[in-house]
Amino acid sequence: MKTKFVSILSLILLLASLASVSYAAENAFGSLPSTNNNSSQASSLSSDPIDQSLHPLVQNTIRSNTIIGIMISPSMKTAFIRTLTGDEYFVRIGDKLGNANGTITGINYEGIEVTEDSKVTSLPVRNRSISNDESE
Repeated sequence: MKTKFVSILSLILLLASLASVSYAAENAFGSLPSTNNNSSQASSLSSDPIDQSLHPLVQNTIRSNTIIGIMISPSMKTAFIRTLTGDEYFVRIGDKLGNANGTITGINYEGIEVTEDSKVTSLPVRNRSISNDESE
């Protein structure tokens, strides 16, 4: 079982390194290349003007983001998040999220918790595609 896991993990790492060697060298924890060019979804959820000079994680409300994965180890907790525009980032406890000065205060197996002005907002993990959610 252990050798099967190691083999699969090695294959995934090899494929990931082949897919984007130059991009990973620029910023290992930055945004992944996005194939989502659908700006109609982004504009339909918010009527407020977006300050493009801000980082994408703090341009929109907390609820406009989707948690698509959680990685928890004894030494680190990390979440994989997709913004409203389709950009994807790894975030950790203490990172900023949302346009109202929110801070990620917790990451667990169910999702993340963000605190804004003493109000805690939970975002659950949603690792299903949007197209699957719309067809139900």
